[in-house]
Amino acid sequence: MLASRLPLISVRSAILFFGIAKSLIVPCLSKEPWEDLQEQNRLLRSQLQSQQHQLDELRSQVERLNEGRDAGPASGKASGSPSADRKLIVTGEVGAAFFAASRNGQYANKEFRIDDANVRVEASIAKNTYLFGEVQMAKREAGDENFHLGEFYFEFEDISGSWGGPTRLVNARVGRMDIPFGEEYQVRDPLTNPLVTHSLSDIWGTDEGIELFGEFGRSSYAFAVQNGSSKTMRDYNSDKSLTFRYGFDVTPKLHVSASAMRTGKLDSVREPMSEVWIGNSIFRNIGSAASTVHQAELGELDAIYRWSAGQLMVAGGRARYRDDDPRANNTRHFTYYQAEAMQLLTREWYAAARLSTLSVDDGYPLVGIGNFGQYFFGPLHTKSMRRMTLGAGYRFNRSLVLKLDYTFEDAKLTTGASRDTRMLSFESAIGF
Repeated sequence: MLASRLPLISVRSAILFFGIAKSLIVPCLSKEPWEDLQEQNRLLRSQLQSQQHQLDELRSQVERLNEGRDAGPASGKASGSPSADRKLIVTGEVGAAFFAASRNGQYANKEFRIDDANVRVEASIAKNTYLFGEVQMAKREAGDENFHLGEFYFEFEDISGSWGGPTRLVNARVGRMDIPFGEEYQVRDPLTNPLVTHSLSDIWGTDEGIELFGEFGRSSYAFAVQNGSSKTMRDYNSDKSLTFRYGFDVTPKLHVSASAMRTGKLDSVREPMSEVWIGNSIFRNIGSAASTVHQAELGELDAIYRWSAGQLMVAGGRARYRDDDPRANNTRHFTYYQAEAMQLLTREWYAAARLSTLSVDDGYPLVGIGNFGQYFFGPLHTKSMRRMTLGAGYRFNRSLVLKLDYTFEDAKLTTGASRDTRMLSFESAIGF
């Protein structure tokens, strides 16, 4: 009986409880407490808006600070400081090589060596103003084991654009630059050269002066005024070296160019060697002690045809050496040609070949891959040379390549004797 009445008692208790709660809560929800709650809510919204505004300002300050760090040096100077826009890039390139030449070659002892090890620094100084510096820690053509200064110049880009003219028409370099003659000098470093050896003419040099260069439409040009001699600290003759190259893109695949150069008059005693290399040796004075000045002039035509898996480069030129020796006519005329082909076999493997020739009417101290002391400083002069190089390479990426080549070089001396040299070359080239 009691159990049957429990649900009824529970219902009555619940009704009584809700009645008491209503009598207690309703008076508390009068108009005045509602107004207090609304005011508190308004204040909270106001505080949240203020805090959000402060967060936005803080975020803007952090972004400006990060921009200043990106544009400036690691010292964290303010973005308005003079060094805020400077950036520094350090790169390098080195080749580890093995050369095995025949008995009269430069590397008859089958030598391992570091080949063309260069460290380069590029710095952004201001808008369109840059510094480029290069230290040659090892150079194949160097006759010593010292470090040498390579290119080191200031570059001012788009001068014409900053003056309201066409963009990229006029740019300038001031300092020590590669002589802008021909096309081969631009691809003779270990990573860019598909072979280990170079062409027979291999005309290149680095000299102090000023260079103007630019492009317009499908044309490009470079003009340099430089000292001319191999001396880096002084110029002992006021006559300057002049070099001009004009290039034209006939099609997107075919590029042609014409180059002309004169070394200027060089002091035969204090400047016996020019800055221009030819035949793996240097244009140098061959006059007697009575000679006071010597000079050389050169001209060359180049063509480069590229396709998706390879390229063909051809070049031909003439040069003249002369001096003022009263005891003999030492004028020499040079003629040279070269052709180089490179073809990809797979994505990594490629094959390359180069044929080059060089002749001098009355002979000149040309070295080639022969013994430098014997053919450059000795009494034997070479009249004609021919070089054939066959090679292959495996390119892991743009910064690492392994390559191998074999060179046949035949030459004739002014005496009528032959000087034939063979050389096997292997190189691993890396960049960083």
